[in-house]
Amino acid sequence: MNKFSFIILLFLVLTSCEKEVAWTFEASDSRIVVDGIFTNVKRSHLIRITKSVSELNEAPKPVSGAFVTIYNGDSIHILTESPENSGIYKTDSNYIALLNKIYRLQILYEGERYTASARMIPVTPFKKLSYTYNSNNNLYYIDSVSRSFSSRESAMYEVIIDWSHLPDYADLPFIEKRAVLYYYTLKTIDISQVFASEKETVYFPKGARILERKYSLAPQHAEFIRSLLSETEWRGGFFDVTQANVHTNISNGGLGYFGASTVIIDTLLVQ
Repeated sequence: MNKFSFIILLFLVLTSCEKEVAWTFEASDSRIVVDGIFTNVKRSHLIRITKSVSELNEAPKPVSGAFVTIYNGDSIHILTESPENSGIYKTDSNYIALLNKIYRLQILYEGERYTASARMIPVTPFKKLSYTYNSNNNLYYIDSVSRSFSSRESAMYEVIIDWSHLPDYADLPFIEKRAVLYYYTLKTIDISQVFASEKETVYFPKGARILERKYSLAPQHAEFIRSLLSETEWRGGFFDVTQANVHTNISNGGLGYFGASTVIIDTLLVQ
């Protein structure tokens, strides 16, 4: 009898219905949202600053005219907004972040001061990703990049797949011949992560070029990623956690995250 009751209960859980819910938001003053990662790659690094929104799918407005600086303990670097009125603030093209340095971001905007700090830690070498051939459509897909859990380190993987150079795809829109995927290794395991909804499989042809970047994540940065995934990719399963604010290191009521990561890069050709 107990076994029969368990089967009935399991059936009710798996076949539970869904209903539409109208989301309501309390009116509140918009807050600034900061997005930026400084790395050990010599290039122009950027900080994107926007205003928070109160409607689903609403386009965020850029924060223009802010005074943005980076201090690494030795020198102060002033970022320039480019293009104008974009809310994107850039360093010069020769900027490079250094290992174990603490980088302090400061934003002065409309009489308010926002700060954040990040320390760049090392990253371990990565194992090359693997991909598999699908005989049903004669295309390939990525089957392994990283383990979702590691007691050694937290890391972010950015995988850029590009097949726009192949003649058979020359006439397609650019968005249909290039894909950018993100994977994460964290030191925590969440029930909502284990039972998260399946992702769309991205297929690509033979001859595609793959660029893989691995980013180190300091503990605070990893906590931001974990809280962000809990509210996005890990939602929609049977074991969703209680909704909560996404972690941030921006002071004075700011949102988003400023980080510093060591990056290693690898490339491969699908063949």
